[in-house]
Amino acid sequence: MKKDLSDSTSKSKKSSWKKYAMEFLMVFAAISLGFFADNQREKWGENTRGVQYAQRLVEDLDLDSIRMEEVKVNYALKEQQINTLIPLMQGGLGEKPFLDSLFSYFTLPGASSLVTGISFVENLATRDELKSGNMRLIRSDSIVRHLSVYARKEQIFMGNQTRYREKRIELLELMEEVYDMPRLGMDKLQGKKPEPHLLLLDPKQLRKVANVVAHLQGMLSNMESNVETIAEERRLLRKLLIEYIEENG
Repeated sequence: MKKDLSDSTSKSKKSSWKKYAMEFLMVFAAISLGFFADNQREKWGENTRGVQYAQRLVEDLDLDSIRMEEVKVNYALKEQQINTLIPLMQGGLGEKPFLDSLFSYFTLPGASSLVTGISFVENLATRDELKSGNMRLIRSDSIVRHLSVYARKEQIFMGNQTRYREKRIELLELMEEVYDMPRLGMDKLQGKKPEPHLLLLDPKQLRKVANVVAHLQGMLSNMESNVETIAEERRLLRKLLIEYIEENG
């Protein structure tokens, strides 16, 4: 009788341990699955955000392309003006053909004028967000690397653009000492066609004008090369982003 009771107690204990072990395994599995599900949800969420950033970058690059095309058209106009002035400069800085042409390019309206222009403006909103800790969301070393190269090339161009603008301002200030600006303003107020009313010609002043015009020619050539290099990098980066969106979207 005692032996039967002992066997029964032993079996009951074994059954309880199996029950506890099974319950523990079920709880452990539920926690593990919940953790795994949360992990997956976080990964999917980050993947979605990465794709959204990639889409925004494509939009930014397309906008950069449109803006840069406007700048290129303006560069081409300035290059045409300067290429016309250079031979006239060689014919004589104090001669009418050069002074009249210089004045006509100076008085063109808006961004067409030799001393004004169109500046490229960087679109940095998305890139700044990525730099603030979100770059990891775009899981592509190639994209991150080319984005860095694009930003560096754009930064070089922006520096050249600033120097180009400063040189145009310098030309404007020099020309204001060659032509009678009050009379030019009066002609405009009276609705007359602007005439190149000259101040007392100073050969040194005209030489400074000629030097700045020649300098602008070299700067334009350099910046047009910058623009082409940036455009090439932009096309490559855009291609990588589109492929990333198609693979992960």
